[in-house]
Amino acid sequence: MDEEYDVIVLGTGLKECILSGLLSVDGLKVLHMDRNDYYGGESSSLNLTQLWKRFRGSDTPEENLGAIREYNVDMIPKCVNNYGSEISKCQFYMDMLTECKKNSGSMMAA
Repeated sequence: MDEEYDVIVLGTGLKECILSGLLSVDGLKVLHMDRNDYYGGESSSLNLTQLWKRFRGSDTPEENLGAIREYNVDMIPKCVNNYGSEISKCQFYMDMLTECKKNSGSMMAA
């Protein structure tokens, strides 16, 4: 790994990725780093091991949950604009996410 860079970008969220790309296209030597072991910051999608490590502090999920590759959980909720009863389902999901973040993931049940 080289030791000299023009720019060091910390974080791999959307803004940081766009910034790194633009700077490198302009010919700057960019080092792009993240403290997490996954890419994407708050907009990432985590597999079971990454999810377990983030919310439980251990990277060894329970075996009865199945294969790691069967999980891909988005960290940012995605709601489709809709009318009728689907809106309340979306609001329920958003409320659950807010409560989960407020409690540092403690609502995640085993």
